[in-house]
Amino acid sequence: MNKRSFLLSAGIAALGFGVSVETVAAQEAWPSEPIQIVVPWAAGGATDAIMRILAGEVSDALEVPVTVVNQTGARGTVGTNAVINSEPDGYTWASGGVQDLGTYKVQGLLDTDLEDWHLFIAVLNAPVLSVGEGSDLKTPEDVAAFMNENPGDLTVGTSGIPSTAYSAIQAFQSHVGGDFRAVAYDGDAPTMVAVVSGEVMATTQSGPGQAAMIKGGRVTPLAVLADQPLVIEGIDDIPPITQFYPDFSAPGVTIQVGVFLPKDVPQEVLDRMTEVWETEIANSEDLQAYARENGSIFSPMHGEEAMEMARSAVAATAWQMHDDGTTTMSPDEAGIPRP
Repeated sequence: MNKRSFLLSAGIAALGFGVSVETVAAQEAWPSEPIQIVVPWAAGGATDAIMRILAGEVSDALEVPVTVVNQTGARGTVGTNAVINSEPDGYTWASGGVQDLGTYKVQGLLDTDLEDWHLFIAVLNAPVLSVGEGSDLKTPEDVAAFMNENPGDLTVGTSGIPSTAYSAIQAFQSHVGGDFRAVAYDGDAPTMVAVVSGEVMATTQSGPGQAAMIKGGRVTPLAVLADQPLVIEGIDDIPPITQFYPDFSAPGVTIQVGVFLPKDVPQEVLDRMTEVWETEIANSEDLQAYARENGSIFSPMHGEEAMEMARSAVAATAWQMHDDGTTTMSPDEAGIPRP
């Protein structure tokens, strides 16, 4: 039986059971069941907040439920690995920052890289060097001096190794010298609790991950690790690190945050997602409001535009990690050329 005959027979059979051919086709169209976004970090952090906004927007656009599930552990790899091991049918998505996703392989944590995924980016987040309320460290120069005078005594809360926050403090240390001790947590929320409680002295989590505590006066931002001030609605602009160190450069530490679909998802999934990103997410008032209030840069992108930016950021991050001795293989071996 040829394909046309089979489809005709299937349609006749469907009609025999009181089901229209249109209904059969609709059942096969994507999406026809709930979608799950796996967040590899704890609830309450920046990634979690962004994904919950995205879930609502995508659910409205696709007319199916979209839920957020937090699967933490092993520096973000537990949740990502769950997506890797799921059926690539478009119903289970990974999420987070591309630098984490793109450096798991060189860290020996997961056998995956950027080319295994389709990236749908929502916002960009820059890391902020902050200290606890009442800290004696008032400026980035104070932090640098402490790191040099007391090597290894500065405790810095991050979302693990690898994480963009860790790469950010590494970049700062590489520029100013001295040393620090990283303390890993499962995301923004527990990291910020550690800073507020005094369990750690500082952090370089993203601006959105710190925004609530900064606005509440519980932590003090010293500088955003970028070349432009960070604007968060309701507080004074956070100065750029280049105000203190004009030649500071760390292109890999600004995070592209979004959802990641396995490369083997059907083409109809990619076509529909592209349409949603270009029509709905690109005009999302809720995401734009989040960005203004929390210090994100609203920057929806997908396809080659997203991949080109991601490859550059991952290369910078992976080679910095390698030069600092925190990789298990050369990025060259993972197909990541030195920038």
